[in-house]
Amino acid sequence: MAPAGREQDRSKKSDIKVEKKSIQPKVTYEFDRNVGRGRLVKAQDGAPGAVKRTYQVIYKNGKPVGKELIKEEVSLPRDKTYLMSRDGYPTSRGSFTRTRILTMVATAYTDSPWENGGSTRASLGVPLRDGVVAVDPRIIPLGTKLYIEGYGFAYACDTGSAIKGNRIDLLLSSSAACSEWGRRVVKVHVLTAARD
Repeated sequence: MAPAGREQDRSKKSDIKVEKKSIQPKVTYEFDRNVGRGRLVKAQDGAPGAVKRTYQVIYKNGKPVGKELIKEEVSLPRDKTYLMSRDGYPTSRGSFTRTRILTMVATAYTDSPWENGGSTRASLGVPLRDGVVAVDPRIIPLGTKLYIEGYGFAYACDTGSAIKGNRIDLLLSSSAACSEWGRRVVKVHVLTAARD
């Protein structure tokens, strides 16, 4: 004779099941006129959200054969937000999310045609100006927006014969500024425009 518990299991027609799934917060970056160049200020800590779904599971001969959603509860995540200077970008508006952070060796150059093969324009055709940086397109695609700690907001729109791998070349205003910058290791935040 089968134990009572086993008989009960066979006769079960439905059961309630709860599934939970975490929603990870994004890391966002916004311009702020009160933040100094090259600095990031954390404005808000992030917190994960969650989706909780309650199902009625249907059984036949002790095996699940279907389920029906009874209730869904969603708590949205809170993004981690950083404020950054708008220096190097021609508008005060903009919101971005981070896709990754790279550790790179950064050097500097000026807009002098002598340093740029006789040109005053970057590889993408934009004028050489504050915020333009040269990258290896295999590492950072041309056209990418960046935030470089110690330098500021930047636009990856130039290349250079010596800029290969995890190297980045930052446009500065003068040879003196380039000498002062020298060669240093920086964190590069790779950004993409935020979508609402």
